Amino acid sequence: MARATLKARLLIGSLLVLPVVLIIAGVALDRAYRNSLEAAEQVRLERYFYLLFSLAELSPTHNGVHLELPETLIEPDLEQNTSGIAAFVYNTHSHLVWRSNSSRLLSPAPGFADFSPQWRPGQMHFRRSKIGTDHYFFAQFDTLWEDDRGITHPFRFAILHDTDSFRLALAAYRTQLWQGLGLVALALLATQVLLTGWALAPLARLAQSLGLMRSGASQTLIGHYPREIQQVVDRLNEVLSRETQLRARYRNRVNDLAHSLKTPLAVLKATSDREDYQQHVNQQVERMEKVVRYQLQKAVSEHAGSGSQIPLRLTLERLVDSLKKIYRDKGLSINLDVPADIAFIGDEEDLMELAGNLLDNACKYGDGTVTVTAHLSDQLLTMQVDDNGPGITDTMRNSSMERGKRLDTAMPGQGIGLAVCADIACNYGGKLTIGHSPLGGARFELALPGATLASPSP
Repeated sequence: MARATLKARLLIGSLLVLPVVLIIAGVALDRAYRNSLEAAEQVRLERYFYLLFSLAELSPTHNGVHLELPETLIEPDLEQNTSGIAAFVYNTHSHLVWRSNSSRLLSPAPGFADFSPQWRPGQMHFRRSKIGTDHYFFAQFDTLWEDDRGITHPFRFAILHDTDSFRLALAAYRTQLWQGLGLVALALLATQVLLTGWALAPLARLAQSLGLMRSGASQTLIGHYPREIQQVVDRLNEVLSRETQLRARYRNRVNDLAHSLKTPLAVLKATSDREDYQQHVNQQVERMEKVVRYQLQKAVSEHAGSGSQIPLRLTLERLVDSLKKIYRDKGLSINLDVPADIAFIGDEEDLMELAGNLLDNACKYGDGTVTVTAHLSDQLLTMQVDDNGPGITDTMRNSSMERGKRLDTAMPGQGIGLAVCADIACNYGGKLTIGHSPLGGARFELALPGATLASPSP
């Protein structure tokens, strides 16, 4: 049972519950029908009593009074021996004073006490009992008759009716009842099978959709489902989407980490023959440690900015110094037109990633001349990096900021630098655009809100 399908569970549950419900219903219907038959029998016998009352007459005798009834009655049931109905009249001394012709086969005749030993005049009393091994309906009506002198005389009118017709009718009804309930049970089970299959069909489609995901044909659960299942599907899709985003974020951060470590490694390689090499090693190792911490932090959170004031010019000067060492064979001319009082509000590593990638692209693809300008207006920092290289065509500008898209495959690189800049700028509510530079090459323009003037040093 623990591994049974939902369909099997529902069908087994129906097989357990349905018989109980039908048995209870059958017992209730059987009792109701039996009570209705007994009520009809009581009405029928009551009608015989009123017939006898209408025919009975009280006549005086030398010993008292006598209740007279015709020897032959107009009611066939009280005349025929095979009718199963017999009528009797008893006097105050419990003696039988009259019996119907239909009772002649009853020998001996039932006594006064067979009906009831107590007098209860004015109301019919009805019950079912036995005489020997035979079952009968017993009915009695105790009466008081008043003679001409105003004296009342008690008489008991009693009727017996065998239960043969009652039992035959009840047996026929029970046969039809249980046959009908059996057919109802089969119909309900068949309906249950159909309804269960129809109700569980969305789960089969959901399993099929999961199979498509497992095979890689789909990235999400597809299809439309009933509201209860659709809520689960939507939540699963949200979880899957978030998981996909997390995987993409981790993958991007690993790529970003590798890309960020290129510059320090290049500086170490470029300064390997200098006397102060150890000092450069220590500086770049410290730089790499910061880069690793920064990228690991971003792998957990999309934006891990500290909100500190980072002097823009000082950061650019450090980057320019490193890039001149890397590209010393190109004889770079990097001009900074950046006021010293402009401060970037955010994480220092974000600024290093932004400015470092833009300057690195300008140095790599330019023809030796790079110009950096920056100005602050209404807390909006605008920084432009121009080079005198071949530039970027209009058709390639949008694709150049896609991860892995390299504009010049002849040059070394992973094609993620501009994508990293675009992501960081977007996280700060800014944007990166590419245009034509007055120097003849490309212009990278970075707009970042929330910048400010640097606080004076204490």
